[in-house]
Order: sequence, then structure tokens, then C-alpha cells
Amino acid sequence: MRIKIQYFASLRELVGIHMEEMSLEEGSGIEDLMRKIKERHRPLMEAKRILVAVNGEYVDANGSLREGDLVSLFPPVSGG
Repeated sequence: MRIKIQYFASLRELVGIHMEEMSLEEGSGIEDLMRKIKERHRPLMEAKRILVAVNGEYVDANGSLREGDLVSLFPPVSGG
């Protein structure tokens, strides 16, 4: 299946791109995707935490993926 991945803020700077498409095996989930992304973009292995949204909804590592999903990756946000 094909999905699109968007990188935001410092994650975009680490990978050097804003968006890419990636192929995954049918039935793959967020955990599978993150493993593949970190293999492709080694600097992301240093990121302590990455927030993941699928089609605009935040998900955890157990989330599932479907053909055509848009996955957005964000660094943790802190405020004060």
C-alpha cells in the first residue's frame, strides 16, 4: 500500500524534505511505518519522541494504516 508522510518543524530539518510517499505491506501499522522511516532517515533515530497523526487524528504506535493515508509527523510540543 502507498501512503504519504509529512514532516513538520525540526523533523523536516532532520530529514531535509517536507513530504514523501512510501510503500508498505498490506496490514502494516504505525510501528512498522516508524521503523521503516527511521531506517531511511537515520537522523530521526535520535528523536526522543515523535507525535503521529493519520488523516488529521493523533494515533499511538498501535494505530493501523490504509492505502492512501496521510501521516503527519511532529516533534513534541511544549508550552508555558
